[in-house]
Amino acid sequence: MRRTDWMWGIGVGLGLGLVGFGLRGLGVAYPLEGLFAQITHWLGTPAMFNLVHSLFGYGELAKNLAFAGAALAWLLVHPFLWWAARRRLPLGLLLTLGVYAASAFVLPGGWVAAGLYAAVFAGVILAVRRGSNPVVASSADPARRESLKTLGVLAVGLALWGEVRAQARIVWEKIAGLWPELIGQSRLYQVSKNPAFLDPNLLGRPYRLEVSGLVNRPFSLGLEEIKALPSVDLIHTMTCISNPIGGDLIGCVKWRGVPLKTLLERADVKAEAKFIVWEAADRYTESIALAEVPPEAMLAYAAENPESGEFEDLEPRHGYPTRILLPGRYGMKQPKWLSKITLSDREVTGYWAQRGWSKSAVIRTMSRIDTPRQNARLKAGEELIVAGIAYTGGRPLERVEVSLDGGKTWQKAQLRPPRARYAWQQWALPWRPQKGDYTLQVRAVEAGERLQDATVREPLPDGATGYHTLRVRVG
Repeated sequence: MRRTDWMWGIGVGLGLGLVGFGLRGLGVAYPLEGLFAQITHWLGTPAMFNLVHSLFGYGELAKNLAFAGAALAWLLVHPFLWWAARRRLPLGLLLTLGVYAASAFVLPGGWVAAGLYAAVFAGVILAVRRGSNPVVASSADPARRESLKTLGVLAVGLALWGEVRAQARIVWEKIAGLWPELIGQSRLYQVSKNPAFLDPNLLGRPYRLEVSGLVNRPFSLGLEEIKALPSVDLIHTMTCISNPIGGDLIGCVKWRGVPLKTLLERADVKAEAKFIVWEAADRYTESIALAEVPPEAMLAYAAENPESGEFEDLEPRHGYPTRILLPGRYGMKQPKWLSKITLSDREVTGYWAQRGWSKSAVIRTMSRIDTPRQNARLKAGEELIVAGIAYTGGRPLERVEVSLDGGKTWQKAQLRPPRARYAWQQWALPWRPQKGDYTLQVRAVEAGERLQDATVREPLPDGATGYHTLRVRVG
């Protein structure tokens, strides 16, 4: 291969990647996105998921690295495609079409996009072949300048990817570090199957929610029509199935929207319908048996800002214009950017369930220590409050217990009454420690003396279990 093969190949790959991102906004399938989807499908298998997240954690890093890897693979394959097309044009173009098709076939319209990309690639190489002599005869300095330009644009592209009342002695609102009863959208975790810059942003765009399938009266509604329907408010704790022990992929928010049953009644569901299937604007799919849909299920379009007390439209990252809320289930069952509700006689295996995650996604009981923090240095003889939150997924919580000696003995914490059935609950335990090293643990106890599962398990496939444990030193 010549240096010019690398220069032109990377240049064309970068150009197609950037132009394709713009075309994606016009509805043209994006092969780079398809390549990313295939890589993450492989990484989402249980063994690979646990390995990747043990190395990079459960945040955005692993996902962004996967996209960066897909982009790098996309760029590096183009010099070889360029070289093949330069040596044997028909064979090289056929190979190029095959690579684009393999990248995009998982996306709607992927084959058409593959043909379009291959045509652009062919047009560029034919234009270069017609002027091949000037290209071959070009001096080293212009070539180096072109390479530096390419690397500069690549660097810019990579940078873009990176993106109350007192109870006993406890005044809940004054416990430093304790998460409040309700949080707003700004503090709520955000997880999707996409890198953040590929998430749908439907602000200012036409929107229709379609309700169809095994119904007698299919219909579609715009956002203003949805808001005109009788609304309800729901305090609902959203939590991610990938939340590790003691993690913060959880948040209790007050939502506003339309009861799901209102939409189903309007559609007049047929007797043979057994499942409800969700489809989102980013092609995410999920389903649940109609018999398992909780009565509180909601099509949400707004969330309360606790500071102002006003309801605000969903932020784009949290699902604007609408999302589904299914109390008692992990977030993977509650798609954002909802575009279609279909009643069906067949179950549809959801995006994450296809990758080895739980199909039911029923929330496991959890508890967390918010304060003190891991490895905190505390003063002997000074009273402090050990505090945090607990959540059972809607099942009655009887008490929360705290251990100050690594699980040898347990003390009952004070438990703040819940704001609603699906709200997390705050708990607190006053403590005046003496000098020494301490191992703190917390566990929740459901009604009927059902203890929180103490077995330490990774989040995949059914959600993490185990007691949140941290160590502090008192001096």
